[in-house]
Amino acid sequence: MNWFVTESPRPAWVTRRSFAPWLVISTVCFGAFMGQLDASIVTLAFPAMSAHFGADPEWISLSYLITLVALLVPMGRIADRAGRKIVYIYGFALFTAASVACVYAPGFGALIAARVVQAVGAAMLQANSVALVTTAVAPEQRRKALGVQAAAQATGLAAGPVLGGYLTEHHGWQAVFAINVPIGVVAMVLGHYLLPRTKTRGDKGKKPSWKVLPGLTGVLLAHAALFAPMTLLPFTLQQPLAQIGLTVAALPLGFAVAATTLHRPGIWTGVAVAATAWVLPVPLVLQLAVAGVGLGIIAPACTKRVMGVLPEASAGVGSGLVNVARGLGTALGVAVATALVHTFQ
Repeated sequence: MNWFVTESPRPAWVTRRSFAPWLVISTVCFGAFMGQLDASIVTLAFPAMSAHFGADPEWISLSYLITLVALLVPMGRIADRAGRKIVYIYGFALFTAASVACVYAPGFGALIAARVVQAVGAAMLQANSVALVTTAVAPEQRRKALGVQAAAQATGLAAGPVLGGYLTEHHGWQAVFAINVPIGVVAMVLGHYLLPRTKTRGDKGKKPSWKVLPGLTGVLLAHAALFAPMTLLPFTLQQPLAQIGLTVAALPLGFAVAATTLHRPGIWTGVAVAATAWVLPVPLVLQLAVAGVGLGIIAPACTKRVMGVLPEASAGVGSGLVNVARGLGTALGVAVATALVHTFQ
């Protein structure tokens, strides 16, 4: 019953392993992957869901993103006090249950309501993800660890269009939500055994300062640039959904490669790479991949900058702020792409 009422310690055989911190990061990557998979997988199913419900599909994403952004910082504060591990596991449970509700939604209103509940669970996950990573490893390894976590998010974004196109064509739009269920179950079990107890007493003498701000702005803009093409291209490319998914996946795949391998380049190097991508005389898929590399340099560097100015006891709040910036950037990208679709259709 400790699963449900308090944080339980890891088994001793896990705790004494030298690679135990990376087991924490691997577990967090499940949540990072799942959250971004769910955000991107629905984009390829938008036309099918719009036809099924006869409603504007953008609210399927926007209802999720608005709820997510509103709850990230409060959930981070709760996790700092109650324990990041237990909030994280409950987040998986709620997210998985809401995914089942999305599959069986009888109408558009019910689908939106299920998406809102899903976003509550996602907020419990994402408000803890960066904090769990930064408190698990030594300071000199944080850029690398945050890069791995960002790469897991980008991999989820990359897998979303590919899986979304395939599942929608062959199994219907409901399958894009059903795929969350087995991932969620596995992640809850891993979280119980591999995450450490994290409840700490907050340091009331230290509060976030305006030094979080430039890094947060960079995170926001990077995710807006990442998500806008992923929303726009399914409506503009005249290709089968599966082929569109493979093309769109090049952007987050480039992000994932850079986030896991390029730990030295700075923010402005990433900006230069991302900007150069759009003037290269190469096919669209390569432009997207290069742009993704630039964004994959920017986002982890900005995240490290944010978390580096916060005390450990406020890591949950910092994690929430980073993910607010990610969510706002994603929402901005969706809104801009949707406006362009409506303008030029």
